Amino acid sequence: MSENENQVKRILYVRCAPYKLTFDSYNLQEVGLGNAFCRKGYEFDLVYYSKENRDQIIHVGDRKLRILWRKGFKFLRTGIYPFLIKKNFLKKYDIVITSEYSQIMSVILAKKHNNVFLYNGPYYNMFKIPFAELIYDRLFCKKINQLTKKTFCKTQLSADYIARKGITNTIVAGVGFDAAKFENEKEVETNTKILLEKMNGYRNLLYVGSIIPRKNIEFIIKTFVKLKKQKFQYRDVQLIIVGKGDAAYKRKCQSFVPSDLENSVIWYEFIKNAQLKFIYQAAQVFLLPSIHEIFGMVLLEAMYFGLPAISSHSAGAGTLIKNKANGVIVETFDEKQWVKEIESILDNPQLARKYSEAANKTICDEFLWDQIAGKIIEIIN
Repeated sequence: MSENENQVKRILYVRCAPYKLTFDSYNLQEVGLGNAFCRKGYEFDLVYYSKENRDQIIHVGDRKLRILWRKGFKFLRTGIYPFLIKKNFLKKYDIVITSEYSQIMSVILAKKHNNVFLYNGPYYNMFKIPFAELIYDRLFCKKINQLTKKTFCKTQLSADYIARKGITNTIVAGVGFDAAKFENEKEVETNTKILLEKMNGYRNLLYVGSIIPRKNIEFIIKTFVKLKKQKFQYRDVQLIIVGKGDAAYKRKCQSFVPSDLENSVIWYEFIKNAQLKFIYQAAQVFLLPSIHEIFGMVLLEAMYFGLPAISSHSAGAGTLIKNKANGVIVETFDEKQWVKEIESILDNPQLARKYSEAANKTICDEFLWDQIAGKIIEIIN
């Protein structure tokens, strides 16, 4: 049966976590997936947490992606949306996809609708207070496993994590990249130009993401300082850190930069997400030494734009990077080892080109949203 002939037409995707998102700041995974479903002939409604109720329509060919920005309640880091529980609302949808096993709405929706699928990312306790996690797992994990049709996991680490909790009806679907969002961005905005001017004429090591401890920013700084102190030939290398976060943690990280290198570390709080394409293309190496990373959309982005990446063995890196083929995974937080891998890329244009071409090919061949949606549709059907 072709996708156009398929009887399943209306999908509701609920991002349960009660945190407000913006299009400019994030590469929103759910929008990328929704666009792909629309291209495959489905109507796709997406629920996002908001402080006000409003609808947003995105036209995808002859289909519509409808974003329902809705008020909800926060309770112990979980979101509750009363309007979703109404039978007349849910019966409009053939399929409901809900995000994260740890959100109470996932349990409620699985009880209220007979065709619910779960999409799970974390492989560690990201949302719950430790004592609440134990109670929640005991009360609900086996029930989720019974009531949901299938759990799509972003990584194998995620599948292994929830299997230990009793959720075993899983398949690793991965995460996709929304190329259209970036390819449609043609003009360099003023804010982006300012950073590009700072990067011009230098070899740039790049980090993009939140400035928080689990992202391990202090390790990036210490590694960069060791690199710069090591050889005179790296006098034209600078470190670009794009992101904002905890002010106290940022000050701590800045304290590791010696005074003679302060001008070599560029801190830049915000670049519109689609504008990052110009920054990736102006850098030489992407660094992601996260202690924990649900996936790492910035890694998908950097690799798509052919930026050689060096990453810790987080969930996304383990999924995307084939070590020393399309990028580098460093298993330990050893500054010397990271410096060695950075040097190998900076000093060897042929190796850099190999990683660049292979990284782009990996994303284009395996990790565009149309491919991820195709895997999910096979299971749904």
